[in-house]
Amino acid sequence: MKQLIITAHPSSKGFTHKIAKTFKKASEANKNEVEIMNLYHKKYAQDFLAFEEMSDLWAENKVRDRIQSKMSEADEYIFVFPIWWGSMPAIMKNFFDVNFSSGFAFKFHSGGKVDKLLTGKTAKVFATCDAPGFIYKLFPFAMRLKGYLSMYILGFCGIKITDFQIFDTMGKSRDDTNKREQMLKKIKNIAQK
Repeated sequence: MKQLIITAHPSSKGFTHKIAKTFKKASEANKNEVEIMNLYHKKYAQDFLAFEEMSDLWAENKVRDRIQSKMSEADEYIFVFPIWWGSMPAIMKNFFDVNFSSGFAFKFHSGGKVDKLLTGKTAKVFATCDAPGFIYKLFPFAMRLKGYLSMYILGFCGIKITDFQIFDTMGKSRDDTNKREQMLKKIKNIAQK
């Protein structure tokens, strides 16, 4: 299986990247082919979506074309990002805006029919946050985030989410190596399934 890990955290020392590297190593041990795409790396740098005419959306764009090529080759996407201000980082949202384009990820037809052009691909989502887990149980934010991704972005294009994890109280666990190791152990177990 070919897996593409898409990360969105500006610090290379952040736990987001530890999750990505842990997943990659564990999955490669199962003979999967895994690549990490760090959206903050300059080779994946993309301007925020901007256009005047619809035709501008289909203009040549080497970075978008390279990313879409990697997405086409992958069987599964693994999204790893922190939750900031109740959502994914802007760079991750822009990744969807720019790369999940009409004609690549979906296609509209007259009468409202939509072709889901990434059908058959799967995704795993790993998000980190500083808030405690009970917040997400009292206020079902996690379900809204999962629903948003599965209904309006990934699912709209035919991608099925097979795992969705939120790792909470990251700030408090910064010095708790045992808690962080337990999180990484969970990642290894998911990667090896």
